[in-house]
Amino acid sequence: MSEVPLTKKQREFATKWHNLIYTFLNEKGLSEEDYYDIVVFGFLRAVKEYVSKPALQRYSFSTIAWKKMDSALINHFQSMSCQKRNGYTISLHTLTYGGEPVRLEEVISAPDQLMMQLETELLLHDLAQRATRQQMAVVHMRSAGYNVREIARTQSISMKKVQELLGEIRDLLMVVCHG
Repeated sequence: MSEVPLTKKQREFATKWHNLIYTFLNEKGLSEEDYYDIVVFGFLRAVKEYVSKPALQRYSFSTIAWKKMDSALINHFQSMSCQKRNGYTISLHTLTYGGEPVRLEEVISAPDQLMMQLETELLLHDLAQRATRQQMAVVHMRSAGYNVREIARTQSISMKKVQELLGEIRDLLMVVCHG
């Protein structure tokens, strides 16, 4: 909602039509206590637009306000149903189906070095099927910690060529990872 306060004309207009909020809530079967604070912003948006845009005045204000309040309500429900607000939570004090308490290591996973090494090797294997020998040599040197200058000197190529090869490898890696 805009931080700009209503003008005197907009305040008077809003006062005149204020009961439309209650009509909207009643027609939708919504509690005034729970939903007034949500739909009022749609109503106020409608007031601002209706009063400041003469082209809208060929329509009934109630139609414009109804659409804006409906939109505010839809946005609220979408926001409340998004994944971050509906995450599955468990208590460490609850029991599993077998009657055993939940162990911390079942809830919080730590990085597994062996699994990470396996994933890296599988990724390199898939990459090797698509890359040239020179590209793979650069990959192995880069993963061993060599910088661009050292790779260029060891491979007897220019630093620009090493950077080009690294760019090609990044593109191949995207294909390998994302299909």
